[in-house]
Amino acid sequence: MTYIEELEKLFNDFAKLFDQLNTLQHQKIQAAREDDLPSLEHCMQQEQAFTLQIRGMQRQKDRITCALGLENLSLRELPSHLSASDRAKLEPSIDRFQTAYTIYNGSASASRAVLERVLLEIDRALEKIDKTPQTPEPRPQGNFTDFKA
Repeated sequence: MTYIEELEKLFNDFAKLFDQLNTLQHQKIQAAREDDLPSLEHCMQQEQAFTLQIRGMQRQKDRITCALGLENLSLRELPSHLSASDRAKLEPSIDRFQTAYTIYNGSASASRAVLERVLLEIDRALEKIDKTPQTPEPRPQGNFTDFKA
């Protein structure tokens, strides 16, 4: 497999991953709106697993770009440094990657906004609880002895 073919596969893999992350963001929004903490926690655990997967893919990208003599370039910058024929071969994969990333970025922003709103509601509820005067529990009157045999 040539490095350009590996790069094409990598762009496709990233696109698939961003599609999965997009779906996960929608699940996270739904869980937050329904106050479903177990589902929300599950989504966050899946996000962590995807983060590890991204790190591995990033290492793979670094290996490929190093072999091509294109170190220290982001995936977005990479196409402009390729030959016209390689760029033409990768164009469908790059377009799919960019579209998936854009969609994911939008859903991640929406998810973040929903979670921030929910956290703000929780903070307000906690402030109300803190401001509510607490009445001490009445203590029973008299002498009580605990006899144990």
